[in-house]
Amino acid sequence: MDHPVIKATNLTKVYGALTALNDLTLELPAGRIIGLLGPNGSGKTTLIKLIAGLLTPTRGSLEVCGCAVGPQSKALVSYLPDRVYFNKNQKIDQLLDLFCDFYSDFDRERAYAMLQSLNIPLNAKF
Repeated sequence: MDHPVIKATNLTKVYGALTALNDLTLELPAGRIIGLLGPNGSGKTTLIKLIAGLLTPTRGSLEVCGCAVGPQSKALVSYLPDRVYFNKNQKIDQLLDLFCDFYSDFDRERAYAMLQSLNIPLNAKF
């Protein structure tokens, strides 16, 4: 049986007094291009961050390709935000540690080679 690419069931995300997503239930099938449309503050970015595993739902469940969001789903999802999502004071070697922990297929040696070719020291701040 084919699983939907994304399945959200009663998905809710609350930030303090602000409810960003409220009881969202949806299934997105494989083989389609899906656009998220809505005004600012409607929960589009929150949903994407939940799918990427950068946020944890307040309530409800979320699956990616039949798996709960976690290490297995993170290997399937790529997320490129329009703003950095880590501390700008972190050093490059700390970011490499973060990426190794977060992405099971992150290639530290390849990152070292890239940094070296660009003359970026490991102790430089991002």
